[in-house]
Amino acid sequence: MSHCVATIWLGHFFMKVLGARTHYKSNEGKLRLSAVDYWRIDNPLSHVAKNTDIKVDFINKIVKDGVEPVTTWEKVGKGYDVFYSSYYSTPKPYAYLRAAGDLYNAKIVMDIDDNVFEVDEMAPAYVRFYPGSEPLKNITTIIRDVPILTTSTKYLAGVCAKYRQKPVYVMPNYIDPTVYRYDPRLIPDNEDKIIIGYQGSSTHYSDLISTGVLYALRRIVNEFDNVFVNIVGCIIDDFKLYLPKDRITFTSGATDHKQWRKVWQKLDFDIGIAPLLNSGFNRAKSSIKYYEYSLRKIPAVYSWIDPYLDVVKENETGFLAQDEEEWYEKIKWLVSNQVLRKNMGQVARDDVLNNYTIQRNWHKWETLLRS
Repeated sequence: MSHCVATIWLGHFFMKVLGARTHYKSNEGKLRLSAVDYWRIDNPLSHVAKNTDIKVDFINKIVKDGVEPVTTWEKVGKGYDVFYSSYYSTPKPYAYLRAAGDLYNAKIVMDIDDNVFEVDEMAPAYVRFYPGSEPLKNITTIIRDVPILTTSTKYLAGVCAKYRQKPVYVMPNYIDPTVYRYDPRLIPDNEDKIIIGYQGSSTHYSDLISTGVLYALRRIVNEFDNVFVNIVGCIIDDFKLYLPKDRITFTSGATDHKQWRKVWQKLDFDIGIAPLLNSGFNRAKSSIKYYEYSLRKIPAVYSWIDPYLDVVKENETGFLAQDEEEWYEKIKWLVSNQVLRKNMGQVARDDVLNNYTIQRNWHKWETLLRS
């Protein structure tokens, strides 16, 4: 258990908040701080604790997981007034959570940041959340029942609202520039090369294959001898069918968020790309890639769909593309104009620092907890 206990003074008593991480293991079974738990649990609650009278306890998933002996909500929940958890898709953990909430008269907040109702067939999550599957039935029931439900985007809130009568609260992701720090001296010198980069896990295979961006990149590298492509995280040999082998490199990502930040600090991108297929699953995603590219002053081209339409200012803080031709044209503009790259990267960084940091938005979670 990592300790940062959350306590809010409410007139004559203290409210204690317990934040639970539910994605704390990698697919290989290794302990980690997942991106989901960092962005949705640790990041906002730790800033509420830092800026108010709140103290927060963070714990990992606490109900028996397979054969692993883990404690229960009943044991760890005593004395807390709020249980704040990432989402569950199995009935047993949620039943324990609800029982402990009733036992201790604790407020229950559950957060969901995936559109499990519209998972793309090529996405790994489809194995669990295909139409009619038991996990999908379970999470539908949980979404309907949980007292307080939060989501990361308006689109996802609208989807979840179809399955419950109670409100859905939109709590967007915000970035912490004191955590996302980097030393420009440690960034590799590309010399005369221009590196077009992508960051994302292998779950984004279809986003790269089917949006037209790889065809656009092929045209770009054929036209410019000094342009190279670096794909971070999504290491799939199929991409070599689209691009010359000597013009594409693959860099390992990280499933632990602390390790990922070390990768992010040294990204060698001159230009970023963020393709997403136009689907219900992707429209529910948030704008984290915009935040991460922009804090590094990396100008980027993004897909013209909800996660980026809400934040990217066309021609100012980035470009938006809908098809192969637009990907080609807008990437080419950035390749051809160093001044544009520099100015757009700086404007995007300023935009994020002025509007999308957790330091400017942590009060939204305080309001939710006090309500």
